[in-house]
Order: sequence, then structure tokens, then C-alpha cells
Amino acid sequence: MSTTTIEAVRKTVLVDFAPEEAFDLFTAGIASWWPVSSHSYGEGAVTNVVFERQVGGRVYEVTAAGERDWGTVREFDPPSGFVLDWLIGQASGTEVEVRFTPEGEGSRVELEHRGFAVSDTRENYFGGWDVVLAPFVEAGSR
Repeated sequence: MSTTTIEAVRKTVLVDFAPEEAFDLFTAGIASWWPVSSHSYGEGAVTNVVFERQVGGRVYEVTAAGERDWGTVREFDPPSGFVLDWLIGQASGTEVEVRFTPEGEGSRVELEHRGFAVSDTRENYFGGWDVVLAPFVEAGSR
């Protein structure tokens, strides 16, 4: 019996901030740029997004109805990167890794989302990460 390996989603963006600043924006500042109106459970009802910056920490959204988990921090290595166990929908059980490296006067930010069991789910995230990363790049530009 053979298993099919589904290719990871890989995205790379450049921002004008040094890796330390880019890492902080992505993690501690996630509520300032994440497009919750299109990429969250609560959409317009989301009042906050929290990234607990430690191994075992949670990434979650907050609405008046409560909290909803997006992921759990598996590795946390500031300012180099982090790894999350992703907990959303059909992609639950996948893994998201984000790495920050110097690039000129700014940073290269590389995201890899891996571990997909269904190719349709992978395809949804392939385009979805572009939508999510666009406001991060805008927030990370001087």
C-alpha cells in the first residue's frame, strides 16, 4: 500500500524590517494585521487575535462569544522563527513553520504549511496564505 505525499504550501515575502521586528510583528502584533474579516471563524465579530509567545502557547481569536483556537506553538525561537500545530478545519493536524532571515536591510519571511492529507485543503491554503500575508507585508513596509 502506497501513500501519496501532498506537497507543502511554501510562501516567501520580503519586509522592510529586521528579523527581530518582523518576528515581533508576526507574533505579538498579529492582531494589527491579520485579515480577520476574511480569515477567521468570527469574521467581523473578532475583537482580538492572540499569539502566546512560548512553546505550548496558543494562537487564537477572541469574540464576544469566547475564544477559538487557531494553533498551538510547538517551537518558538525568536527571532529566527516558530512552528505551530495548525488546528483549523480540514487543515487541523497540519503544521505551519515561519522563518525570518536577514535580506538586505529587511527580512525574508518564509512560510511552510505541511502535512496535508487532502489535496483540496492544500489548494485552499495555497491561495489563502497570499491573502493573509499581504497585510503583513504592508504592515512591514516603511
